[in-house]
Amino acid sequence: MSGNAETSRPRRTQQERRAATVAKLTDATIAAIGEVGYQRATVQEICGRAGLSVGAMFRQFDSRLDLIVRTAEEIVTQQLAAFTVVMEQLGDQANPLDTALRFLQEAQSATVTHALREIYLAARSDAELRVRIAPTVENYYDDIVAAVDRTGVLNQFPQRLREPIFFMALHVFSGQAVVRGVYQRPELDDAVVTLVGDMLRTYADSIDE
Repeated sequence: MSGNAETSRPRRTQQERRAATVAKLTDATIAAIGEVGYQRATVQEICGRAGLSVGAMFRQFDSRLDLIVRTAEEIVTQQLAAFTVVMEQLGDQANPLDTALRFLQEAQSATVTHALREIYLAARSDAELRVRIAPTVENYYDDIVAAVDRTGVLNQFPQRLREPIFFMALHVFSGQAVVRGVYQRPELDDAVVTLVGDMLRTYADSIDE
């Protein structure tokens, strides 16, 4: 009976098999870069985590760089999807600003974010990587800022200040996540996000448009 079930199960198309292999490789690349860093995330390391041969990887990508670029695209797709879901739920929160800030803070410590941060750092000295991921990164932040604007969570600020405020918070929490790797102070993390929220509310009250 199980044999008949196996026989009746439709075979995956070549495109589906390729998509599954690419997904395994990008997931493994995210995990590798996020855990051992960009330089140590070799092709062998990635393929070992994916359970695939090096040859299988090179049948999908011409080089490690091509895989890294595809992985960066996958990361921003995942992060934008998660961010959009949270932003769409802000209207149901008692304090939307605090909810948004806490999500932004927590997201900076996720493995996918660490992986993206490692790719950014590598791109500072790798011109080809920098050029190839730049359009993806630009669209990513444009989409995130647009998602924030749609929620109205920053409507107490003039339009000209909303994007800078988002990036200020992002940079604070990104730096915090990096330091957290070697300096564990959970109570300080909570104090920082509370302080950022209080500062923004105080600033909003002081603005004279």
